[in-house]
Amino acid sequence: MSTALRIPIASEQEQIELLLRRVCEAARNMGALNGGFSELHENIMKLESLVFDVDHDKVRVATIVDALPPDNLRAVQDAYSLWQASYDSDFIEQLLQEKTSVFDYPFSDRFADLVRRELAMLSGWKPQRSLVIGSGAFPVTAIHLHLQTSAPVDVVLPDSNAMDLAQKVLQQSALDDHVHVSREKETGRFMGDYDLIVIDVLAKSKRGILREVRKRGRPGCQILCRTAHGLRRLMYEPTAERDVRGFHVKGEQVADGTRTISTTLLEAARSAATDVQLEWLREIDASTAVQLVRLMNRTLEEETTIGFPGPIDDATGHAVMQDLNTAVVAGRRHVLIAKIAGTIVGQLILTPNGSPNHRHIVELTRGTIDPSFRGGGLALRAFQEVARKCEELRREVICLDVRAGTMAAMWWQHFGFKPYGFLADYSRVGDKVYEGLYLTETTVELKLRLQELVSGAAAEVALHLSQVP
Repeated sequence: MSTALRIPIASEQEQIELLLRRVCEAARNMGALNGGFSELHENIMKLESLVFDVDHDKVRVATIVDALPPDNLRAVQDAYSLWQASYDSDFIEQLLQEKTSVFDYPFSDRFADLVRRELAMLSGWKPQRSLVIGSGAFPVTAIHLHLQTSAPVDVVLPDSNAMDLAQKVLQQSALDDHVHVSREKETGRFMGDYDLIVIDVLAKSKRGILREVRKRGRPGCQILCRTAHGLRRLMYEPTAERDVRGFHVKGEQVADGTRTISTTLLEAARSAATDVQLEWLREIDASTAVQLVRLMNRTLEEETTIGFPGPIDDATGHAVMQDLNTAVVAGRRHVLIAKIAGTIVGQLILTPNGSPNHRHIVELTRGTIDPSFRGGGLALRAFQEVARKCEELRREVICLDVRAGTMAAMWWQHFGFKPYGFLADYSRVGDKVYEGLYLTETTVELKLRLQELVSGAAAEVALHLSQVP
């Protein structure tokens, strides 16, 4: 009786890991040998095929991505970026030798479709002047943005070499009167000139770029921030949630099929906050309870400063909301919520002291704002409502406590709250012990501080508008 030799077949995960190793090795070989593009190209094509075939399967995607150490994931992304840059370099060389046309760019159709989908997110509105941040040496996004809007487009690049090549491409293609190139370091000065800003998926330090957009951008400016979802994170680094703090997500187009780049439509919180409605709850119904727990968990994903060590489960959330509702209905607590388009994006709780000798005191707790709306003026509006409510309740002193050394502690003090005590063993999260800071402010002092802040904000807006052409 003969026995057949069985060769074990590698699992899908092992095959994928082998492909990713080959992609990274090909990128290293190309850099070391100053050549070898064909090997990298062959493996990148296999990588794209894998992404397009598997990305619809969320379970498989999670398995693949979660199994990759962060350094390995970045190495694959860097290899993909190197492949694109090499492709661009070869094409630009051919273009400048007049051997091809700008419209023969290998990824032209891919980016034309991407820009078309992005402009569709603007619901028919067309920009008068656009800025593209972080493009490659071949400014394909800026070119298609101009072609589809007929409006002038500026593009900023990270280094002088890329800028020089892009300028030559535009001159060769007779587009230099419509698309202009400058260095990235010059971006901030002219941010207020644009009503549309596109932040490319390859742009580095998106957090810093978005901070500049918030600080210097024109009010109402539309922001398209490119990112990656699912298995397409093997190609591009996604935009982190913390990077878009201070912005409201207005819409999103998610890459599917053979598309590679997704885009988020953002609005600066300072603009979105004007659409937020503030409301004191009379009761907490089931729908409101779910939203409040969701808001808390969104905060607790990155912070543990609102009384819980991390996101809470449904049972805990239900119990917390039941207790809070009982207190609200009885008038022992007052809950202020901030809503936009039916979604709760902020909350705080006022608890009047029930002792006969302390009826002038109210405690402020669980104040939190959805990260997308922080820094946009919502806190100022909320405190104006707090001051009004304290006067209605005839409460003259506001007290609160917070973990020392946090942004929240700095924020409370920004609104005029003054420390009156410390507690070394204030809170415990796991094996860590945190110091607590106790703060207070009178209702009269709060109102005066709010007037100062409103006056300062008005002056800043007036200065900004005077600088916008």
